[in-house]
Amino acid sequence: MRILIKGGVWKNTEDEILKAAVMKYGLNQWARISSLLTRKSAKQCKARWYEWLDPAIKKTEWTREEDEKLLHLAKLMPTQWRTIAPIVGRTPVQCLERYEKLLDMAAGKETYDPTDDPRRLRPGEIDPNPESKPARPDPIDMDEDEKEMLSEARARLANTKGKKAKRKAREKQLEEARRLATLQKKRELKAAGIEVRERTRRGGAIDYSKEVPFERRAAAGFFDTREEATRTSEMQEDFRPITVDELEGRKRKDIEKELIKADLAKARVAERANAPAALARALAANEASAGPVRRGKLMLPAPAVTDEELEALARGGYAAADRDADVAAGGSAATRGLLGDYATPGRVGGAPTPARGGAAPPGPSRVMQEAANLAALTAGATPLLGGENPVLHPSDFSGVTPRATPAATPGTHALGGTPAATLGTHALGGVAIAATPRGGRVSGGGATPAPVPTPLRDALGLNEAAASASSKREEAARLALLRNDLRAGLAQLPGPRNEYQVVVPELAPAEGAVPDGFFEEDAADAAQRRAAAAEAERCAALRRASQAVQRGLPRPAPDAARALASDPPATTAGGEADALRRASALLGAELAALLAYEAEAFPAKAEKGKGKGAAAAHQAASLPPLEQFASEALASAAQLLAAETAAVRAGTGHAGSTAEEAAAASAAAAADIILLPSTGRFVRGASASAAERAAALGARFDHARHEMEREARRAAKLEARAGLLTAGLAARGGRLAEEAAGATRDLAAAALDLACFGELAAREAEAGPARVAELAALVAAQRAREAALQDRYRAARDAVLDARRPLPQAAA
Repeated sequence: MRILIKGGVWKNTEDEILKAAVMKYGLNQWARISSLLTRKSAKQCKARWYEWLDPAIKKTEWTREEDEKLLHLAKLMPTQWRTIAPIVGRTPVQCLERYEKLLDMAAGKETYDPTDDPRRLRPGEIDPNPESKPARPDPIDMDEDEKEMLSEARARLANTKGKKAKRKAREKQLEEARRLATLQKKRELKAAGIEVRERTRRGGAIDYSKEVPFERRAAAGFFDTREEATRTSEMQEDFRPITVDELEGRKRKDIEKELIKADLAKARVAERANAPAALARALAANEASAGPVRRGKLMLPAPAVTDEELEALARGGYAAADRDADVAAGGSAATRGLLGDYATPGRVGGAPTPARGGAAPPGPSRVMQEAANLAALTAGATPLLGGENPVLHPSDFSGVTPRATPAATPGTHALGGTPAATLGTHALGGVAIAATPRGGRVSGGGATPAPVPTPLRDALGLNEAAASASSKREEAARLALLRNDLRAGLAQLPGPRNEYQVVVPELAPAEGAVPDGFFEEDAADAAQRRAAAAEAERCAALRRASQAVQRGLPRPAPDAARALASDPPATTAGGEADALRRASALLGAELAALLAYEAEAFPAKAEKGKGKGAAAAHQAASLPPLEQFASEALASAAQLLAAETAAVRAGTGHAGSTAEEAAAASAAAAADIILLPSTGRFVRGASASAAERAAALGARFDHARHEMEREARRAAKLEARAGLLTAGLAARGGRLAEEAAGATRDLAAAALDLACFGELAAREAEAGPARVAELAALVAAQRAREAALQDRYRAARDAVLDARRPLPQAAA
């Protein structure tokens, strides 16, 4: 039985699953999250998140301020790492590990080696706290448990339709079905004439699904809105859209930025125009804005060089002086001029050499002092045993955080020379101006800036000052200063005293040299020239070809031409027959050769296809060239043919025939020629037998049917391709046609409604005044009757009052 102990090193796959599970389940359901990881428990998952995967965890290097704060808080609250961690900004495990490392560094001091840390894991040891260590990369070949865990986690984390979601969806669907059923029932009852009274809300509550809350309905009737339109147009004329920036006004920082940009632009313009005046104005503005300078307290660091070291340096200086004297005595005047004077210390900007060395480096680190104090207290015995207490460095317990140490006053000699070479300067017109340092305040311990590595005593100029530039602006200032120095040095050169003229002799051109005026033709021009030459050659060859090729007429195959050429000529008496036979044979051979050459050199369009053009060109190149004739010979041959044609026409009685008659005769002769399938030769139909003519017609029918089938297949392919390309357009056309038909019907209905309402308006215009007059008459009659009734009522009331007045007198 395999026993699986949860824990161990975390892998990249487990980290990713844990982060995805936290995104889905939150930071409280660690048991559910751990169920996705077969090798980790809920407690380990929670520790892994809060000690490594939480984005709020700081994993950068420890700073000096953090180390001081950690040691100070460890002295105030020993072993309370969960209280110290939020104050420092780290996790408790990080604070504990850093504290132990600082103690080891303080105990070992100079002999401490980070690679020889006793707390480092050795091969074979198990990490007791793997939750705070980086994840191990995934292996290329995962085992089956890891693959199963990964697939299950992917399925569970991707499942957004669990039992609760399904139940909610089912309840929502049932509610919708219930609402639709109720609505259908009400409609059926209403159609049957049964009115269902709806429940009314109590206390005049508003039904937001049926009425608009606090709605003020307009009175029924038509009203004139011209006054409202006039007021609206007046309001729109006075209205102007305004942005938030315009409403709130410009911010002070934006105004200051614009003013600073304007000042910088003016300074650059003034610097280009008059650099010294611009420098003077800049200095004056700086002094005026700075006001009275308050000098801070002078904080001198501890001396870095002891008296013994000074004496050793002095003894070394005397020995060096003796060696220089020996060198000077043994060298020549030129050698002594090249060597620099290193006997006297170099000066910086004309200032005397200070009596002591440069500024001291920072004193002992406060972090190491506090770590040494804690290490001594940890290693010391209890005070109950008596004895001397361990000697500790002075500390401060005035607050929770350590006291800030004042920074030492920086000295200009520690930076390596003039202010122009110091850190944080820029040049204006070739003059260096000190600027505010960018590094912020000097971090605790109080130390002067690091000295410039360039040595001051460099008479041979072996060390360049380029290393002192720490930014692009300082590098540009240094280059500008070098250019100004170069211009000043060149301006101090004396003027020329003599003038020289050099006459260059004329030399013979060397072999292989390029002559003057030589022009190398461009590759594109050469290709165009070759293409033009090839086109001209093709046109010339086409002009030399036969008339059938020039006119694009159909040509017989070379085999058919040879067959026609081999036909025996008509019989003629005597030797004339032999001459005609030989002439016919020569003519047939020449015709066959010409047809074969032109068939290969100028193939017909039907013969061209994929790969046939190159093969035809190769075959044309392999054919023996035809005999070329001069233009005069060709013209003479054309004249002979024309004369012979005219003689043949005159001999046959067709000299006066027209072109239409010749075309008709040619068509009739062509229609009389048939192809014999048995022999594959063309013969005249009059000389063929009935069986041969039937076979020729059958062959023509088969050929026509084959061509028909081939064209049908081609048409089917084209139709399928056209259907594929136009299916969407056809569907869209159908939809547009339906929409157009609907729009046409709507237009017709609207036109009918317009005609009806127009007729109603016309009739209303005719009957309206009559109804108005009738109603006016009724109103007038009603008013007259009301007036009469009022008069009658008034008279009756007066009579009643008059009748009641004498009653009291009669009673008295």
